[in-house]
Amino acid sequence: MWGTEEEKRVFGELYPLFNGKSDERDYARGIKVIRRLAATGYVPAVFELGLAYFDHLGVHRDYKESFRLYLLAANEGYPSAEGGVGNYYASAYPKYDVCDPDPATAAAWWLKAAEHGNAGSQCNLAGYYLKGTYVKRDHVEAYVWASLAVHCSTIRFRSAEVFREQAASMLTEESSACADERIRLLKERLPLKWSDHLHYWRSLHTEARQN
Repeated sequence: MWGTEEEKRVFGELYPLFNGKSDERDYARGIKVIRRLAATGYVPAVFELGLAYFDHLGVHRDYKESFRLYLLAANEGYPSAEGGVGNYYASAYPKYDVCDPDPATAAAWWLKAAEHGNAGSQCNLAGYYLKGTYVKRDHVEAYVWASLAVHCSTIRFRSAEVFREQAASMLTEESSACADERIRLLKERLPLKWSDHLHYWRSLHTEARQN
């Protein structure tokens, strides 16, 4: 969806430099190419550069620059970036000091990411709906998004499982049936190939090695 085939190939080849075995990792080398890709507007690289600034990977930690890059990628509909922006608004101050704390805005960004199949954001949203944190308490919504988080996650998502069971216990037979039908329809199109940044990057790496 994002970028040319050449940009995808180059980005895919960088995966071991950031996520490979210890002897394969080379953040300083990888970040140079990430910067070039990000400068062209290649969205996964824009997000990865933001993540590098967040995690101090080959660059000095800079939360303001990380947030700026997350927003750029999020505004292009990149799910992990949408979730990352939501995370900033949920816990920004005083830890990051890049934006005012705004859990309602966090929930709005998580919803965007959740609708794009991002499991972390689906779980965060489920937790908000379950407890009524800055959104109206809604056990159906909590059940739907927790169920989707379990489905979309590439690993076992225990927190989402807990939220799903807690929400399910609050549903009536009728509301449970309606929720299950909605979940079934969502599962038909989610997750997307790019719903999770790391999983998508790994898939691009596999494709690059095969070509």
